Amino acid sequence: MKKQHLLLMLPVAISLLLWFSLSMAADGIKERMAARLPEIVTLKDQGVIGEDNKGYVQFVGAVQEKAGLVQAENADRVQVYQAIAQQQGTTVDLVGQRRAQQIKDIAQPGHWLQDDKGGWYKK
Repeated sequence: MKKQHLLLMLPVAISLLLWFSLSMAADGIKERMAARLPEIVTLKDQGVIGEDNKGYVQFVGAVQEKAGLVQAENADRVQVYQAIAQQQGTTVDLVGQRRAQQIKDIAQPGHWLQDDKGGWYKK
């Protein structure tokens, strides 16, 4: 009977361990993203970067100021989207597309956004 009980508890234990590790990773991601946010907003205000239709920040012109910052932001977004996709049983691409729509809804006037066909426009 103990073996059966342990076998039933194993998936629960694995799920809790996975959730805990994702929570720990998410905390670091949240902190990094929050620390970058003022610079990300400044780059958006300057028209250097915009939000693409896949949920990532991209350069909209020839100026590629702070490329490392943009790469770090997108890398963290990938991790967040992967965790959400796994939790919801969907794809990373779909999570990113949904997030892109949310971002469009709350974007500031004058910020660059990418439409569904890949064209850039100012909100």
